[in-house]
Amino acid sequence: MIDPLRTAFFRFTLVTVALVSGNLAAVELTAQPKVEAAEKSATIEWKTDVASGSRVNFSTREDMLDQRANGEVSATHTVTITDLQPGTTYYYSVGSARTKLAKGSFTTTGVASAGAKAAAKPKVTTPEKPKPAPLPTTAPPTHVTWGYLPSLQDHFDRHGRDFKCTSPDDYAAKAWLFLQRAKAEGLSMKLDDDGTVRVWDGSTRSFAAFNRNGTTKTYFRPNNPLYWTVQPGRKIKPTELPFK
Repeated sequence: MIDPLRTAFFRFTLVTVALVSGNLAAVELTAQPKVEAAEKSATIEWKTDVASGSRVNFSTREDMLDQRANGEVSATHTVTITDLQPGTTYYYSVGSARTKLAKGSFTTTGVASAGAKAAAKPKVTTPEKPKPAPLPTTAPPTHVTWGYLPSLQDHFDRHGRDFKCTSPDDYAAKAWLFLQRAKAEGLSMKLDDDGTVRVWDGSTRSFAAFNRNGTTKTYFRPNNPLYWTVQPGRKIKPTELPFK
């Protein structure tokens, strides 16, 4: 004789197992998400092979979809997101509470407010380069800048007119100022084996030579266009000078 209670329990068990098995089955996307965006809302639709929950996670940041909206359990899913910002790009993923099936992005219509634009695109500031120190306009006393004082008058007599110098002191001062400009602008420099530093400015055709301690040897404008190329020494940068 068949027990009605045992039969009912057996049928209940079969139904329960079937339901659980169906829920555990993998949900597959059968139609990619479609988005219809408005100024302050967006409706997203997609389809799956079986009925499942409807959830959209979204945000203005692709790496942090921390907002969500839910829809009905269905195989044809429709979720509407509201309270969005106009003219703003949102990133989203669709699926259910347990499964994410697809992701994408959309932009609402309208014009974004200044605040929304600033939040969406943080301003990147580039630190300003330190401004170079201003070049000196006056030179130290001649006995400090010129290497061998007895030679100064002769150099002034021969080369002072090259730079419209009015006196030996003016000539010595302009030679020192030329060195300061050469260091600041990175003019062509050579360092000889004996420590002599030679400097060349091709734009003004100006040449000068300095001792290893930074005092001046000579300063003039050579007539030979190849004068600099035949000068001895290895090329150096201002940072390699034997003096400050």
